[in-house]
Amino acid sequence: MKFIFLQFFLLIFCSTIKANTMYEETVYSKPSVGEESEVYLGDRMLIQQVGEWKECITPLKTYKKKTWGVVYLYKRDEPICKEGPSSKHYMPTYFNAIGSTSIYQLVSWKGTKGKFKMCQVAMGIKSECIKNLNENDIQAGETFIYSLNSFQQTIEYSGKKKDILKFTYSEYTDGFAREAFSRDFQVDLSEGNIAAFKGAIIEIINADNIKIVFKVIRNFNSDL
Repeated sequence: MKFIFLQFFLLIFCSTIKANTMYEETVYSKPSVGEESEVYLGDRMLIQQVGEWKECITPLKTYKKKTWGVVYLYKRDEPICKEGPSSKHYMPTYFNAIGSTSIYQLVSWKGTKGKFKMCQVAMGIKSECIKNLNENDIQAGETFIYSLNSFQQTIEYSGKKKDILKFTYSEYTDGFAREAFSRDFQVDLSEGNIAAFKGAIIEIINADNIKIVFKVIRNFNSDL
């Protein structure tokens, strides 16, 4: 009986874990359904994007090293990702070796907790390393990378006047807003605390003219 119960528990536990599909185009919405979130006036409440989950390292601060007139750069909040599941090293999206000729150089990431090392790699040789890094310096792991030439939907919080909450819905293509597809809409709290637009349903938990606390009940329609 204990064995049967354990199997049942493991089945339920595993079914609640949704693994990300790596290196395949997918639709990603943030925040997740059921997650309580808080944003401030002018911030995006809900984002739906097309892109890929990749294995990345993201510096939480900018690091620079200068040698022989060349600046070796690791930009803050800019993910450096493996190009495929079999990639050994990571590739930046910006020139990370800047001199008379600026180039992209591969990046390696090795070490143990609290003593990670990030280096640039040229001709298989590691150099210009940043050492003794930890989780406060670098975020490492699966990261969603938005495809710049794809379609994106957002809802932004635009403030409150008495019982009226204001929002702005926008669509983006190729990184630019589609002017004809931006809409303002409102929710009257005296009639309820649910906002619904373009398939997205949001429960308003608390709001003032500075911030809003909410929970996503359903994301945008995903037939992009």
